[in-house]
Amino acid sequence: MNSNHTTSCAIAHGLNTQGFFSYEVPSNIIIFVHGFGGSATGTWNNFLSMILFDDHFKKTDVIFYGYDTLKGQASDHSAQLYNFLNLLESPGRNHILPPLQNLPERSYQSILLVAHSLGAVLVRQAQLLASIADKQWVDKSKLALFAPAHNGAQIVLLALESLPGLLTLLGVIAKFKYPILSDLTPGEGLLKNIKEHTKDLQNQGKGDFSKAQLVIHAKGDKVIRNHQYLLDSPARVIENSNHTKVCKPTQVYSEPLEYIKSIVKING
Repeated sequence: MNSNHTTSCAIAHGLNTQGFFSYEVPSNIIIFVHGFGGSATGTWNNFLSMILFDDHFKKTDVIFYGYDTLKGQASDHSAQLYNFLNLLESPGRNHILPPLQNLPERSYQSILLVAHSLGAVLVRQAQLLASIADKQWVDKSKLALFAPAHNGAQIVLLALESLPGLLTLLGVIAKFKYPILSDLTPGEGLLKNIKEHTKDLQNQGKGDFSKAQLVIHAKGDKVIRNHQYLLDSPARVIENSNHTKVCKPTQVYSEPLEYIKSIVKING
């Protein structure tokens, strides 16, 4: 079976960001954003091959966005993600599309932000930055979140699960060595600001984009605080999973792909 998309195209934004672009003219795009200790494509396991060979996504561009979680703070990475998302308003003109493929310019009508763990914080903040700047794309954006850390996380468990080589890492050392972990302290700092701003928008009837259409929790997750987040769709709870596996579809565990399908329009 042939793929409906180009082969992997390196994108000079973020870290090891990879794009897979439809040969047709799509109006949908999916951007995957990993969490702490993750990588652009590695976090998502079989999502890549499952999407590229599924005709449901034939008219959908797919980007796996990467960033270095061991450097910088969450606000740094969300600002860079926001700037990248702005470029997708004209991906051809902004040199996102591979130049040798002669692909036509895109004008996306639907932008699906799929995030895992810390990535949920980044995409929510990027949306808010777009709302403040009155960017048109934000109202076209949707959220699909796997084990989101937007309510905070147990940072020691997160560090140990994401970076298993750090077996002697203590909480205070982790927060000092990786400042981004401090951004996941429940009810403080960035998380508090994002939630308050999001709540204000939703109360004003202006924050539909911030209401996650899909939230998936692992019943065995010991890392995040998985209670309801504002007006998000109620979470789907996956049995016999954990924080890192819940976003990795397999032939047996195909629910993540099916849930994403339910959000993305097949006709572009």
